[in-house]
Amino acid sequence: MTHADTDLATRLGQIAEYEHTVHSTLMTRIFRRLGPTKGFIAFYRRFGPKVDPWVMRSRGGRTMTRLYGLPGLLLDTTGVKTGLVRTSPLLYIRDGDDFVVVGTNWGQLAHPAWTANLLAHPQAHIEVAQVRVAVEAELVDQVCWDRNWTRFCAVYAGYARYLETCGDRVPRMFLLHPAA
Repeated sequence: MTHADTDLATRLGQIAEYEHTVHSTLMTRIFRRLGPTKGFIAFYRRFGPKVDPWVMRSRGGRTMTRLYGLPGLLLDTTGVKTGLVRTSPLLYIRDGDDFVVVGTNWGQLAHPAWTANLLAHPQAHIEVAQVRVAVEAELVDQVCWDRNWTRFCAVYAGYARYLETCGDRVPRMFLLHPAA
């Protein structure tokens, strides 16, 4: 095992330790109840992406855990048009060592920009509880999408609502494979 493999294993272990601290809170139950409503979607679509990175980085990720009780990461992608690094706060689930993210775009008709960025530049970085990991993105096939979609809806009921409102667009889902 190389030094890079050992370092990656250590970082994934730190993330796993953090994930064990993510538990449902009063705010989690409120988000799960309000999340699917039009008013909440309109409000949070505007303010969440601005506030969430700060919340996720606050106190080593503990603020996110205590406030939301949901598994969140920051995804850094390379912009298709600008070439600049773009950071997107996202909920995720795990599939073995891989991180799974889905681009619902709050149920809008267009895909979120970060998904186009990953299609063009699959090399990216994630940050979970201030642990940074390089990843390689892979657009999932239908079997993987079906298997993980219900898991996303179990984490956050708003996803089911988003699927109802996004028209014929199927949200892009990615496996983010950790890279040494």
